Amino acid sequence: MRPIKGRMTGDWERPDWAPLIELAPDHVDEFMWMFEAQLENGLVLHAYKHWETRRYLHLDSAGRAFVYLWDENLAADDDGRYEEVDPQWLLKLVLDRERSATFVRRNVLSEYEKVRWARAASKHRIPRRSVHHVFSRCRLRFAEPPPPGAPAEASPRLVFVGDDDRGRALEVMAVEPENDTLLVIHAMELRDRYRLDYEEAKRWQEEP
Repeated sequence: MRPIKGRMTGDWERPDWAPLIELAPDHVDEFMWMFEAQLENGLVLHAYKHWETRRYLHLDSAGRAFVYLWDENLAADDDGRYEEVDPQWLLKLVLDRERSATFVRRNVLSEYEKVRWARAASKHRIPRRSVHHVFSRCRLRFAEPPPPGAPAEASPRLVFVGDDDRGRALEVMAVEPENDTLLVIHAMELRDRYRLDYEEAKRWQEEP
């Protein structure tokens, strides 16, 4: 089905668990209700995030499931796009614990012998020292599949979220083209796509 535009409504206070209970009654305790979003066709979606895998279910009251289509060229104030998918397929993907996010509080560069930089990494004018600062104090790291249309042999993208030396929250993407090498391909100020994960990681790490 064609993608449908939509955006968060700003309602963060009234969780609705009914769609999740209908789809996955045995897994309700594994999820957090995060926000409500409204599509341009009037459908209201509720976003639930799995505690461990950090992935989302977007469900409407009729039991339909949607995925958010990430677009790195989308401006922060643009409507996002959602696509309807099979609910059981999405649930299986979300529950897959083999691809979970990792909270970190260490210098992740210690895991690599070499760091390289793609030309695209400077597109948003984030200095390399800022990226190194994110790596040295990374709050959250997880993997994402290659974008749609990427070659079949394309590597997963590693996403690092953290603060730079000026206190700005940044997102950094990299790939591992060969053993012990990290290739930085993207760096910019944190977008809404990762904001909730960042805030949660920050709270988690500040707890005594």
